[in-house]
Amino acid sequence: MSLTRCLALLACVASLVAADKPEKAAAVPAEKAVPRTELKALLAPGATLKFDFPELTVDRKGALAACHLKLPANYVVTKSYPLVVWLGGGEGGNQPNGSFLPAGDFILVGLPYPKGANNPKQANMVGDYGKVWAYHRFMLEEIDKIIPNLDRSRSIIAGFSNGGHAIDGMLRLSSGPKLTDYFGVFVFVDGGGTAYSSLGALNDLKGKFAYACWGELKGSNKPNTSHLPAALKAKGATAVGSEMTGVGHAFAETEKPKVAEWLEKVALAAPAKK
Repeated sequence: MSLTRCLALLACVASLVAADKPEKAAAVPAEKAVPRTELKALLAPGATLKFDFPELTVDRKGALAACHLKLPANYVVTKSYPLVVWLGGGEGGNQPNGSFLPAGDFILVGLPYPKGANNPKQANMVGDYGKVWAYHRFMLEEIDKIIPNLDRSRSIIAGFSNGGHAIDGMLRLSSGPKLTDYFGVFVFVDGGGTAYSSLGALNDLKGKFAYACWGELKGSNKPNTSHLPAALKAKGATAVGSEMTGVGHAFAETEKPKVAEWLEKVALAAPAKK
């Protein structure tokens, strides 16, 4: 074989090998941060907004403090809407959750937990509820500056596991603006009622609504959360308790329609006309 022919053959093989290699994926541009002062211009039906809080401490995952907010598909800026806050379990998160809501228009948001607000006796649990509330209240006030006409009396704060513990703990803080100033409805999912969260007395809950549910099986927070309905009622709340049959530590899919029905028929129902 001539040298020229050999070199041509090698070039052909090299081109085939190169063609067989997968192409590099196109670089995905980083999400552009929008200053909170500019979010008002983005209000639109169905819009998703990201609120960044660089002035706050990072969240429990070490990420920039932020929350994601979803406007209803029928959003009209001049109308009033309930805000629905979701507090996740474990390390938490900042994504909204509307899976337990009835049909209707709600503004959804997920709030994270601040780093360092853990229980000193069990680091995987929230515990410094004053710090958690200061973190959340700052975010709520900033949201209020951008989203006009929030209906606080019908606004909902719901949480699973650590989220339920956090709601319980924040409801017992005795000084400054209170959780009850921002929300009329509280949903505890297999959380709250523990020695970690029930620190101090509950504040007055007259005119408020609460739904507490817990798993039936071992591993759930049943020994603690099951005591919450009576404690909430004693402070004036319209409260209901529900045991999730055949469930451990989880928010059962079968429970979500029950929460939605209770919200629609009880907590969010229009007052009866006299």
